[in-house]
Amino acid sequence: MRKTKRVLSLFALLLTLVMLLAACQSPSDSGDAPDPGTTTDPGTDTDPGTDTDPNGGEGPQLDDVTLVWQTIGAPQSDTARIVTAINNYLASIGKPYKIDLQFEDYGTYEQVVNLRLNTGDEFDLVFTANWAASYFTNAYGGSFAPLNDFIAQYPEVTEVLTADFMNASQVDGINYALPVNKEKSRQIGWIVRQDIADAMGMDVSSIKTVDDLEPWLYQAYEDHGLWVFPIFIPSDMQFGRVKDPIVGFKEGSDEVLALDLTPEFKAAVTRYNKWYQDGLINPDLTRESSGDTEFATGKYFAIPYQLKPGKDAEVEGAVKGAFDLTQIPMNEPEIDTSETNGAMIAIPQASQNKEEAFDFISLLYTDKNLINLFVWGEEGVDYEKVDENIVKKLDSGYANNGAGWTVGNQFNNFLGDNEDPQKWEKFIEFNEAGKPLKNLGFNPNESSVDMQTWISAVNAVRENYDDLFKGYDNDIEGRFAQLEADYNAAGMQELLAEYQTQYDAFLASK
Repeated sequence: MRKTKRVLSLFALLLTLVMLLAACQSPSDSGDAPDPGTTTDPGTDTDPGTDTDPNGGEGPQLDDVTLVWQTIGAPQSDTARIVTAINNYLASIGKPYKIDLQFEDYGTYEQVVNLRLNTGDEFDLVFTANWAASYFTNAYGGSFAPLNDFIAQYPEVTEVLTADFMNASQVDGINYALPVNKEKSRQIGWIVRQDIADAMGMDVSSIKTVDDLEPWLYQAYEDHGLWVFPIFIPSDMQFGRVKDPIVGFKEGSDEVLALDLTPEFKAAVTRYNKWYQDGLINPDLTRESSGDTEFATGKYFAIPYQLKPGKDAEVEGAVKGAFDLTQIPMNEPEIDTSETNGAMIAIPQASQNKEEAFDFISLLYTDKNLINLFVWGEEGVDYEKVDENIVKKLDSGYANNGAGWTVGNQFNNFLGDNEDPQKWEKFIEFNEAGKPLKNLGFNPNESSVDMQTWISAVNAVRENYDDLFKGYDNDIEGRFAQLEADYNAAGMQELLAEYQTQYDAFLASK
């Protein structure tokens, strides 16, 4: 029997929060997992049933409800218009439910969504990832509903994603979220301004390492006064990730390491410090600075990014076509677990509309009209067709096309007229070229109080060294020695030992 649909008022939500806080004797981070002893059984409340659907076929019974969809991204002034368009479309294809689309900006997403999850607020769909809405913590802690029974009812979703890709993000054999179907390989590199590269006579195809690139960074600064942005460490591609950005392992080794304490990381920071002293790095960067926002100032020649086919055109869109960009890869494509859980959609356990929520999720992977309403908006208002699958963005109050990677099947998205028409074909080639790393499918259990305490403490330490990592601090040796001491005091060695135990067990099970 389906649970009674109910709406939690703002007053009740606040009262719940107050009661929770009053019951706690010590403060806890909003991302902490609930007591693992109260985790809901994987089979609870997820049977989609086999009642007749609104179209007369065999399928889950769907009700006339409104699904609250919490996603990530800049709030749009015309969101209400797009919601109306989506709901009209759902009605036209016989779906009885509606959606209420809610955006939360990147900077506040983690805090806001974890608060909603931890207080039992009822919403129905949520963007999550290894870096947003604490996917693993909330999966192990019981805040996300198991999806396996739903997946069995909707085989078309597995056909799109493939079982291997879905299974790599499982937690103890359970799918608590579905990954976005997009690039599955990872490649680190740089995006540079094409006009400046041309003016300097730089052949981007000849650049294979940071050492190759460095002389051009100096020339761009000396001739054009343009900076470099240290957003990624140049040695990133040499590591698989266990807990980004603090724990990982070198390719070819099974030893779990503190990434910030490796010789490679220290060498990268030392290089950044030299760039800083020589004037190549903006001295006023903040924790909120991002590659896109910095590029848009027109004061940069090169910024490191995680690459994929067409990433340069994507960033051009973010800077509103102020200049042409080109990308320079620094490693061969590789696949590790982080690529399977870097953008996902989940159903909160508190949702009373799980059947309708997963039915809607299935459409995001299979219905091209629906996904493009979310990504591009309405034809003639937000975009105009250039070709069957190519569109030109119009000036409107809805500009979500840069967030097409956050949901569903990206291969169904229209392409902008500034993008490579062969982008999706190149994505397929890129995915096929990826080399799987040994950690593919390793999703550590971080739900224990000890693990949460160590992770929180280590991350708190890391925040105190932001200036060091950007190259601002001239006392490299002294600061790294202090970093190691602070990490160890925060529980880094215990954290590494626990990850190592779990990783050894994972390798033994393969």
